[in-house]
Amino acid sequence: MKFLVSILMALLIIPSVAFSQEEDPTIFAYDFNNEEIGKPPSDPWQITVAGKIEVVDFPDKANRSVMIEDEGNGGGMKLVLDEVIEDDTVSLEFKYLREEWGGGDGVEMFYIMNQKCPDDWSGVCISTQGQSYQYNDNGTWKDVDKIVDNVWHDVKIIFYLGKNKYDFYWDNEQKAKNAGFRNSGGIDGIDKFNVANVGNGGSTFIMYFDDIILYKGTERDLAVESRDKLSTVWGKVKLSASINSIMEYPDGHKGTRFEKGLYPGSKFKP
Repeated sequence: MKFLVSILMALLIIPSVAFSQEEDPTIFAYDFNNEEIGKPPSDPWQITVAGKIEVVDFPDKANRSVMIEDEGNGGGMKLVLDEVIEDDTVSLEFKYLREEWGGGDGVEMFYIMNQKCPDDWSGVCISTQGQSYQYNDNGTWKDVDKIVDNVWHDVKIIFYLGKNKYDFYWDNEQKAKNAGFRNSGGIDGIDKFNVANVGNGGSTFIMYFDDIILYKGTERDLAVESRDKLSTVWGKVKLSASINSIMEYPDGHKGTRFEKGLYPGSKFKP
C-alpha cells in the first residue's frame, strides 16, 4: 500500500514540476487597472507632449483603459524594449474602441517597428482612414472594412520576424495573411510600439486602448489567459526606462513632422 501511495504522489509531483519550469511566453502585458485615473500611464510608457492621454474608468473603475484624444496636433504613447526581438514568431493583442472621429488625415492605430529604421514610416502599421481601417503591405495601404464606433474590437497581429511578414486579425477574423513589413530599410526585428498618433498631426479623434499584450507564439495559452484582467509581466525582454524624452532618437533615427515640432498646424510650435 505504501508503495502504491508513493507512486501516486510521484505522478502528481512530476507534472507540477514540469509546469513550473515551463518558460513564460509573455513579453509584456498591460491592463492599466492599477494605474491612477486621470493620469497618463506610468513608465515605461512614453507620452507625447500634444494630445490628451490618460487612464480612465471606462468601462468602469475596476476595468480601466487608456483614452487618447487628439485635437489635430498629434497624440499618443510609445513603449521601447531594451532588446530587439528577432527571428522569432510573436503576437500582439489589444482591445480598441474609437469613440469619435473628427476628420483629417489617416491615423496610426498601432505601429510596431525597429527604432533603428530610417524613419517612422516603417514596420507594421494598422491605421484608420475616415470610416474604415487599413493595414500596410510592403508600402501599399489596403482598405479592409468600416469601423463600428463605440464598440470594443479585438485586434491581433502575428509577426514572423525571420521573414518580415505578419498576419492581421480583427474581431477574431483574419484580414491579412503574410503581409509585408513597410519599408524596413533592411533592418530586422521589432522593439518600438507606437499607440495612436505618435508620429504625426492633422487628425482629430478619441480612441481607447486596453489589454495590450505581447507574447511568444501564435496563441495565448491558458496560463496567460487566466491572469485576466492582465497585470504587468516582466519577461526575458525587459522594458526600457532609460529613454528620457519622446524627442530622443538613437543611432541617427529621424523624427517625423510632429516629433520634430514642425507640424504647421500645431498650437505648440514656437
